Amino acid sequence: MGRGRRVWLVNDIGGDDYEPVFKHGKYNPANPIGLALIVGTLLFVAGGMYLLHHPDLLDRSKEWDGGELRSAVSAATDELSREAMFGPGAIGGYEGILRSSIAAHGDGGAKDRLTVRLASERPESAGYDGGSEQADYTVTAEGTDDAFCLGVYAMKRERALGYDFVDISVDDGACPAS
Repeated sequence: MGRGRRVWLVNDIGGDDYEPVFKHGKYNPANPIGLALIVGTLLFVAGGMYLLHHPDLLDRSKEWDGGELRSAVSAATDELSREAMFGPGAIGGYEGILRSSIAAHGDGGAKDRLTVRLASERPESAGYDGGSEQADYTVTAEGTDDAFCLGVYAMKRERALGYDFVDISVDDGACPAS
C-alpha cells in the first residue's frame, strides 16, 4: 500500500483477467478503457491539426451581411475621400488600400472574406507629374450577394504631397466589365 494505487479493471471477456489501464506509464491497449484513451487521443490530435489549417471553421460570425458591407463601404469611402492621401494610381494598387479600410470599418467581417477587384484599366500614377487618376473597383464579400461598384477619381498637383481631392462614388451592383 505504500507504493501508490494502481487502477485495475475486470475484463468482461476473460472473466477474472485483470488488465491495468496504464502499463509502464502508458495507456494499455489490452484494456478497453486504455484502448479508448489511445483512440481518443489520436482523434483529438488529428482534429486539432485540422483546425490549425482551417481556423475559419469555428468562427462563422466573421461572414459579412449586406447591411454591414454597405455600412463599411460607405464609412471607408468617406474616410479615404476626406484624407485624400492615396489615389487609384497608388504604387502597389489601390485595391489593398480599399480592402483594408473597408475591413477596418466592418463589424467583425473578416478581411480575407472581402474582395476588391479592379474593374477598369489600371490608371497611371499622377504621383510626380500631377494630373488625374480614375479607376473602378467591384467590392464583394462572402456571406452576402451584395456587390458595390466604386468609381474613384483623384486629382493631384505636380510634385504635391497627397491629393487635392479624392472622390469616390458608390453604386449598387458590380461594375460593368470594361
